[in-house]
Amino acid sequence: MNMHTKLRRWSLAALLKCLLAGELAAQRSEAFCALRDPDREIRLLAPQYDKHVSLVRTISMQSRAKILDEVPFPIHFDELGQHTLYVVLGSEKEVLGYVHVRSESFSWGLVRIAWMLDMNLDITGYRFQRCRSPHRAELESEATAKQLIAKSPKELAAMLSPDGEALRAGTVTISEEASELMHVMVRSAIKTRVVTGIVWEREVGSVKAASLALEHLSGHARVEEVKDLYDSKGRAALEASGLGESIGFDRPTVLSWNAQRKDRERAGAVFRTPWSAGDMRAKLWWVLGPEGEILAVEDPERSLEPAALSSFQGLVGRTFKSTEECSSASELAALEVSLLLHEG
Repeated sequence: MNMHTKLRRWSLAALLKCLLAGELAAQRSEAFCALRDPDREIRLLAPQYDKHVSLVRTISMQSRAKILDEVPFPIHFDELGQHTLYVVLGSEKEVLGYVHVRSESFSWGLVRIAWMLDMNLDITGYRFQRCRSPHRAELESEATAKQLIAKSPKELAAMLSPDGEALRAGTVTISEEASELMHVMVRSAIKTRVVTGIVWEREVGSVKAASLALEHLSGHARVEEVKDLYDSKGRAALEASGLGESIGFDRPTVLSWNAQRKDRERAGAVFRTPWSAGDMRAKLWWVLGPEGEILAVEDPERSLEPAALSSFQGLVGRTFKSTEECSSASELAALEVSLLLHEG
């Protein structure tokens, strides 16, 4: 059985609850939303494409606040209305990625861009659904695409001036005539990554969790999100271990998935933990074995400084049961997820 066939089973199981909970709907026409399904663009971006599932969401005030906090420039109110995420499936029903279409204001009229993202929400390609600029071909060229594809949010933001209102000198290679459209594209790429990750965090998180479980855990059959992770039992366990106050985690936004074997025994767990220390912020992904051993720690947005990332990745292969084993912020973070695993 190949990797995609296995991932198909995981990915669909992870998505079913979301899809059956009222997330399927027809896309509506709004000022800053795509006016038609990007079927043609998806076929160009993903040649293995068989079908897609549309997840429609009206952005809540809570999500709006999170988006405005993460995007490094102001966003017009009308840009955050109702949006659709297209889950792109192959012939084996494997998840090939996501397409998010954004409309952007431009001197030549609205530009509509279909962005394709992978399971880490890295941009893997894009196509214009609408663009009247005479410089469109330059922006769709391979040379320009290489400057946008697979860039982290931090790398994309570094291409802009501090206020986001212009390209930062020397960061992009583009003709002067096409620079306005390139500026629009960089801003759109940032918004696409941030909005997708916040508005559909559970849907894309479930697919990411399934992928990590497939890679690192053996004997699993499915993943299931853990509800009420920090319930009274979990909080009591943390307090008893000296972690009554979180060391870096934004606890209300921590997500977790249990991986179960076919015999219903636990195979391990996957956690997504927004973490901060000083000026550093990152959304870390953890994979733990059934006994709490750390099997993997990832920073898919490449937010951490190299030394901090090395500290977290140095946890792999270790287990943590008490604060006496911890002498760093990364070890305390590992202890917290380990305790949550045993109480989940």
